[in-house]
Amino acid sequence: MSGFDGSEIVRTPWGHADRLRERMLRPGPGTPREVGTQNQLERLFGAMVASVAEKGYEKTTVADLLRLSGVSRSTFYSHFGDKQECFLATFEALLATTVELIGRELDEQRGVEENARAALRRFFEQIAVMPAAAMFCFNYPYALGPPGHAAIERAMASFAPIVSETLTQINGAELPPDMVRGLLGGGQMIIQIHLRRGEQEALPDIADELMDWALSYEAPPIPLRLAGRLPRDPEPHPPTYVSYSPAERIIRALAATAGEHGYPAVTIAEIASRAQMSQATFYAHFSDKEEALMATLDSAAAQTLAAILPASRRAPDWPNALRAGLGALCYFGAAEPDFARLAAVETYAAGREALEQRDRTIEKMRVLMKPGYLLAPHVPLFVADAVIGAVWGLFYKQIVNKGPQSMPEIAPLASYMALAPFIGAQEAAEVANGDGRGKRQ
Repeated sequence: MSGFDGSEIVRTPWGHADRLRERMLRPGPGTPREVGTQNQLERLFGAMVASVAEKGYEKTTVADLLRLSGVSRSTFYSHFGDKQECFLATFEALLATTVELIGRELDEQRGVEENARAALRRFFEQIAVMPAAAMFCFNYPYALGPPGHAAIERAMASFAPIVSETLTQINGAELPPDMVRGLLGGGQMIIQIHLRRGEQEALPDIADELMDWALSYEAPPIPLRLAGRLPRDPEPHPPTYVSYSPAERIIRALAATAGEHGYPAVTIAEIASRAQMSQATFYAHFSDKEEALMATLDSAAAQTLAAILPASRRAPDWPNALRAGLGALCYFGAAEPDFARLAAVETYAAGREALEQRDRTIEKMRVLMKPGYLLAPHVPLFVADAVIGAVWGLFYKQIVNKGPQSMPEIAPLASYMALAPFIGAQEAAEVANGDGRGKRQ
């Protein structure tokens, strides 16, 4: 993860981290109050980006912000109630600078599509030169728990109409809102992957291909529907052996507690209490919360794959195998809501190691995408990541807004978005509805 360790000076939209104090205005009657206030806020915003890049959100303190910005403690608390308020204000300010940046790329002499491509390239160029600010927006809000998730969803909601209108003007037809959210999720996944790998400088080179991917989608040509019926009792029923295994009780207690309060707020005392054991018993199995988390993610991944792979292997062809696998994933999430929320939502707040563990699981699922390239070898390789991001974005939104038990509702659309780049809209919709059985045998 890109960071500020003293040898690499973080660049922010409000200046380099080591020069924020130099932006301090001299006191005097000649400076309008609103100008002075804006100057203080911008220095605090820059300090927040730089400190979080260096230390992460949890370890960043108000004292760190004061040291970097040159703002006094009393002035800080005149603007913000605490560190979290300052973080969220910084997030909103970064979004505003992004909208302004995109707006500057619009040229009335160019067409809508050319403007959209230019704006996306400019956005990716900005990420390449300011990775710390990008990490702040795309990775760190999750560390705040529910307030961070809400901020992410507000950001997605603010960009969705812009993306929807742009695509409608280019293609001449409107996409369903959930499809637009999926496209935003695909772009988000591509950015996050490049940032975690330190490959952000490659983003501008794929901007046009990513735009091509988004433009390739059309609204489902037939109504999508869920094949089969949902069970009357979707409540989870943990395996009976869980009650005999202290480690499994800890794993399930951690997942349940994280789902209720957000992973950052989980304590070992809460895990032990929910697992009906002493803290000493917890420490007999795991050294700390992080080790228990990794075990929980490993267990969730193993059980998820155990549900997906047999379902996909029974299918008569690749499109139906992908549909069956995504359907099994959604039903597993509904049956195991704590695992689903932890993997799709709370993992973002759990740090780099947890994200890498999740990515290893996604890598195994990516194997399901490979046969698609035999059917459509012209599709760029990165589209698999974009498709996974789109599906993941659909799951994230569904879980945050309606809960994991509602995941089967999104299965047909997830299947359609995963299949359409490879087999076209019509066949993808038929397969997503369960009506395309065996066509490619």
